[in-house]
Amino acid sequence: MATGAAGTIVRALRQANRLTLADLAGRCGYSISALSRMETGRQPLRDVEILRRMVDALGVPAFLFGLVEHRPGTTSTATPVARVGTATPADEGDAMRRRAFLAVAGMAGAAFALPRRADAFASADPATVLTERLGDVLLGPIAPGEPAPLIEVHRSLRTVQEDFLACRYLDLARRLPLVIAAGEATSRESDTPAAHGLLATAYTLASRVLTKLDPSSGLEWIASDRAMRAAAGAEDPLISAEAQRMVASAARRAGHHDRAQTLTLAAADHLTTAGPDPSPAHVAMHGMLYCSASYAAARAGDRDRATELLDDAAATARRLVDDPLRHRALTANIVSHRVSTSYLLGDAGTALRHAASVPIAQIPSVERRARLLVDTALAAAQWDKPADAYRTLLEAERLAPDEVHTRSTVRTLVTELMGVRQQAAMPGLAGFAQRVHATSGN
Repeated sequence: MATGAAGTIVRALRQANRLTLADLAGRCGYSISALSRMETGRQPLRDVEILRRMVDALGVPAFLFGLVEHRPGTTSTATPVARVGTATPADEGDAMRRRAFLAVAGMAGAAFALPRRADAFASADPATVLTERLGDVLLGPIAPGEPAPLIEVHRSLRTVQEDFLACRYLDLARRLPLVIAAGEATSRESDTPAAHGLLATAYTLASRVLTKLDPSSGLEWIASDRAMRAAAGAEDPLISAEAQRMVASAARRAGHHDRAQTLTLAAADHLTTAGPDPSPAHVAMHGMLYCSASYAAARAGDRDRATELLDDAAATARRLVDDPLRHRALTANIVSHRVSTSYLLGDAGTALRHAASVPIAQIPSVERRARLLVDTALAAAQWDKPADAYRTLLEAERLAPDEVHTRSTVRTLVTELMGVRQQAAMPGLAGFAQRVHATSGN
């Protein structure tokens, strides 16, 4: 490792974990001034014992500092040494860049968490930030990232998936492009189904986020197409089905409702759901695909087909009673789609009855709960109950601010609410409109 590389990594990790020099000094037993010299490279950080203290103090894998990983309960006859001075300058630079990337991108899990967002970033328009950050990676040169171990890419992908399910979209906007870059580089280097599967999942997640935004950017087409291309090398029907569902979603948003149904149902046909003991994961995905197809049918105004597809999805859910988590998730998705399809078909009363049929706490994720609340608000407004719609949006904002501040449908609805006469029944609407970046001129 180059003389200043370890110090650079220590500083990045310390800052990422929101530790002061005094905090780290207390953990590892060195003075603040000594740590400062180490971080700035004025004091070479090559001593193995010091490096191991940094590993323990920061809670990170030893390999980040070029150390051989020590496993408890094992012994070694060799004296532990850091790999110092054995690599060429070019190798050292590559290694340092890769380790720095891992530290900044959060590739090794909680120990590499990014710093909490600054106030200026937190007050930004989430839709604009997502469009810009994802646009950089989707419209620029194909992700010039550094390859990473598959386990690290997997961990970082889990982090951004958790960001999505918790509606932490500003955090996701910073992390997901880095994950895609690492996934691209890793899949090019290893060319394995596992690597392609991780990349496909990252692009699929990007597609899911982009469907919440105004469709004018067209970015969801790019993300879903790349997801499909990566999925082709993944050799996993579930990954392929989810990627194809995102292509269908992009088609639906562009008004190709019949094509969206065809693509979604074709993906369902490729899953293994027949026989006495089908894969629960395949059965759950099959039901989810039928929910998506029902939404496309409702967009096309086909009430009978939308109802039929949701009834089929409900029958699929009943096959998962022995798998409570998947059964609960699919059942909640079916209720959510009954709300949204009823609203799309102009039947607000039915939509609200469906929304009231399931306690919000039974919805598995924050993202799904917030979506249900937004759809309920849309139905209330459609039923000429603007105050109810506003109160429901406020409830959704308390639960998941980024979801409400990001969705293009929320901005449209709030713009409409600003034009109704019952303003007295909606106190604070002007401030809410600012928070969701809606304007009376939209």
